[in-house]
Amino acid sequence: MSLRQECINLAQRFRLGHHLESAQHLPVLIEKVLTTIPVAQHANIAGMVAAMLACQERSDWLGLADWLEGELVMLLDSATQEGRDQ
Repeated sequence: MSLRQECINLAQRFRLGHHLESAQHLPVLIEKVLTTIPVAQHANIAGMVAAMLACQERSDWLGLADWLEGELVMLLDSATQEGRDQ
């Protein structure tokens, strides 16, 4: 399964109410993303991680799912595209 698909699947699990199990997988997923994207984009992900953690602290599971499925997937897509262009 691609990392992109993992983000989407985790977002779907948050949307379905599987908050505890999903929250345990979130740090693993973020670590995978950090090791996948170029270091130059780590500044971009820092803001996203802060926003996702803020959502988690507020128990805003739908907001967290939106970040995973929207912004994080777009970042992965752009990093993948950059890798192809080089």
